[in-house]
Amino acid sequence: MQQPGLIAFAILLNVAAQLSIKLAGQQTEFKSLLHQILSPWLISAILLYGFSFLMTVRIYAVNQLSTAAPFMAACTFVLIYLVGYFLLGEAITIGKVAGLVLIIIGLALLLQ
Repeated sequence: MQQPGLIAFAILLNVAAQLSIKLAGQQTEFKSLLHQILSPWLISAILLYGFSFLMTVRIYAVNQLSTAAPFMAACTFVLIYLVGYFLLGEAITIGKVAGLVLIIIGLALLLQ
């Protein structure tokens, strides 16, 4: 694939945006809709998704969609699992590990 650094950065921005949404949802004090909209975590998520989107447009322009899109999605799944475990203390289950192994095998097949 072309522009691997841009692909990696877009994936990381997407993961950071999803983490920001999670943290925005965990805020214990929502006074109003305006307060929710002005949440720093939610604003961060919107900005991160925006930058990731712009990078993804460029990535899709120079790579095959049938390779780039599944690759980016699979990498995001794996990284979100790791973020959930290491940063949020989410549980590791055999089912999740099996799913991750299948995703990684799928990535290896996709990139051949």
